[in-house]
Amino acid sequence: MKIKYIISFAFILFFGVRATASDEFYFASLKKKEVNWRTGPGERYPIQWIYQEQGYPVKVLDTYDIWRQVQEADGTIGWVHKRMLSDKRTVLVRQEGQLLKKPNADARVMALVEVGTIGKVERCPADSSYCQLVFTYQGKYVKGWFPPQSGVGIGSRRGN
Repeated sequence: MKIKYIISFAFILFFGVRATASDEFYFASLKKKEVNWRTGPGERYPIQWIYQEQGYPVKVLDTYDIWRQVQEADGTIGWVHKRMLSDKRTVLVRQEGQLLKKPNADARVMALVEVGTIGKVERCPADSSYCQLVFTYQGKYVKGWFPPQSGVGIGSRRGN
C-alpha cells in the first residue's frame, strides 16, 4: 500500500539569485519566524505587519543602510532589517499540483501539493521545465520535482 502525503502550501517559487550591482532587484526569503515589516527604513517607522512565516519568499527592491525594501506576492511593499533576510531560495505554491519522483509528467507522484506551504528550491536545471523542491511534512522531508509553470509564483500570507 502506498502512502500519499497531502502537503499544505500557500507559497510561490522565486527563481532568484543574488543581485549584482547592475541588477534592479533580487530574491530572498525571511530568515526568522517573526519579521517586522515596517513602513520605512528604520526603527522609528511603525510596524505595518509581523510576518510569521520563516522561509517566506520576497523580492528585494531597494536598500538603505541596513534596511531592505521588500515586496511580497500580493504587491505589498515594506522595509525589513537586512539580518531578517536569507539568500535561500524558497517556494510558495498557489495552486494544487503533484510533486513527482522524476522531472517528467509520467513519473510517480511523491505528494499532492495543495495551496498553503513553503518549500525549499534544491535546483532548477536550465535544460528542464521542472524544479527539484523539498518540503517538510510531519517532521520528514519530501523531495520531488514540480513544474514551475503550474501554479508556482508569488504568494501571500501575513501574521498580524
